[in-house]
Amino acid sequence: MSENITQGKGVRTRVLYVHYGENWLRGSEIVLLDLLKSAKSGHYAPVLWCNSEVLAKKAKCLGIDVILDNFVCLGYWTLPRWNFIQFFKLLAKARKLITDYKISLVHCNNGAPCQWMVPVCKYTATPLLLHLHARYMYRDRLTLLFHGADSVIGVSQSVTALFKQDEFINQRVEVIYNGIEPKRVLSSTPRDLRAELSAKEDDFVILYMGSLISRKRVNVLLYAIEKLTKDYQVKLAIFGSGCEKTKLVHLVAQLNLNNSVKFFPASDEVAEIYSSNADCFISVPAEEVFGLTLAEASLAKLPIITSNIAGINEIYNHQENALLVSPNNSDELVNAIRSLIEIPSLRKKLADNAQKHIKQSFSLEQQFIAFNLAYQSLLHHKSQRNVMATIFLHVKTLFIAFLSKALTKGYKFLTMKFSWGKSHD
Repeated sequence: MSENITQGKGVRTRVLYVHYGENWLRGSEIVLLDLLKSAKSGHYAPVLWCNSEVLAKKAKCLGIDVILDNFVCLGYWTLPRWNFIQFFKLLAKARKLITDYKISLVHCNNGAPCQWMVPVCKYTATPLLLHLHARYMYRDRLTLLFHGADSVIGVSQSVTALFKQDEFINQRVEVIYNGIEPKRVLSSTPRDLRAELSAKEDDFVILYMGSLISRKRVNVLLYAIEKLTKDYQVKLAIFGSGCEKTKLVHLVAQLNLNNSVKFFPASDEVAEIYSSNADCFISVPAEEVFGLTLAEASLAKLPIITSNIAGINEIYNHQENALLVSPNNSDELVNAIRSLIEIPSLRKKLADNAQKHIKQSFSLEQQFIAFNLAYQSLLHHKSQRNVMATIFLHVKTLFIAFLSKALTKGYKFLTMKFSWGKSHD
């Protein structure tokens, strides 16, 4: 078959992975790198097309063919919103990549690339799988042509729960949970966090690792630490970067926590941090779709305190393998931390149960088995819709969406709902 290449004794199917994101390695990028590695060892020939230099460098280290490019979307909240010239260049580039590499399947690792890959995939009769790591609003799903994908996969039920009834009538929608790479989490040379925090033997050391952005609610954790320091010796290590860091540093000073809280830069050497001598891991976001750092910390046998929200409570059960607290509630968080400080047996129970749970239910092997089945299903049942049929489907979808909103909410609501403000995830 023209879409396959022979390598060694086996036949490898070429898959084009397309990722549009910031120049960093966070949840969706880490999951993609693991998936690329699994695909390569699973008799596929992955090719990566992305706009991130950091991601491209890591993928090349895995022996993956990488094309680095400048990505844009039309009418989306990322800037520039109306770069038609670059958008049409992407259409032409996508067609050339599919032809030159003899691509059999396209895997969009987030929503944005779907906008230019859908029309090209229909034109070239190439099946497209859309892999979603975030919640997308209805207007974003329309703008990015999600309904033109042949298969839609979310990383949790909370991602797909937003979809409207019969929104995706022409494709399969399913959930494939992220797999966790043990080598990324476990290290034989752990960091001595207690020494770095000047913690005494009886001090309780808390670890947070992740983005310093609003929805992570690191400020709620700081307020809880301030309350706890009245009765306990508590230390908090914060690893990460983000737009909220300056505010958080100021809050630490305002709460007089400079001796209790220390900020560390984001690091690629996360295994040394997870494997450290911290007493627990805490992350209490207001919104999350999976919680990759939580699962990684569990694999490193750290007891977890986190938010009881959609996405996370699909993974953890309260009092069984984590302590779940209401989001934005520092009092509940204080009580949960107090429980871990005062009841060492609870710490051990949660850590043991969580580690076993993550190993059994969220392995890379299970993740790739599920994706392999999705790939094979698409390869053997290619979409019959052509370009004109796809255009008709998009016009029909837009018409139904506008008509529904106009009838139920009125014109004022409609113009506000479909405005182009930055509101995503």
